[in-house]
Amino acid sequence: MSKEKILEGLLWEKEIYPPLVLDSHYYDIAEMTRAEIIEKTLVEMAVLLPTGEPAPSGDEDRDPATVITELQRRLPYGKIKTCGAFQHLNAGCCNSCHTYRPHFSMELMDAPDGSMAWVWCGMRRAIYPKTCAERMERFRNSPAGKLWMEMFRES
Repeated sequence: MSKEKILEGLLWEKEIYPPLVLDSHYYDIAEMTRAEIIEKTLVEMAVLLPTGEPAPSGDEDRDPATVITELQRRLPYGKIKTCGAFQHLNAGCCNSCHTYRPHFSMELMDAPDGSMAWVWCGMRRAIYPKTCAERMERFRNSPAGKLWMEMFRES
């Protein structure tokens, strides 16, 4: 394991979440509407050409129609908190979650104040570290978790 990975692991254990990428994605915007999230997602995924036509990718999951349909299905109407609402947690943003298949990778979750939040995969750990640590421990001790750990154990 590299020194960087060891350091990152230690930081996460101490609940210090370094930004994962330099591009801020939603980090500068605390709330957006469903339509704003869909528009920003299409831009960040780079699935549209400057002419507005779909960019050829060969990946059905990156087809603009698929992205729009899935986001419309998953996102509620009204204001939705984004990663920017949680800057105080220093969790940064995950480039992969925001740009590769965000309509599947991003998570719609309940924020502590009862509102809805559209955040990247690690933000739940930053918002609810104790709950996530308990869930991870249960997984590690489950038959599936033990199998997973065995499959990916470093030699």
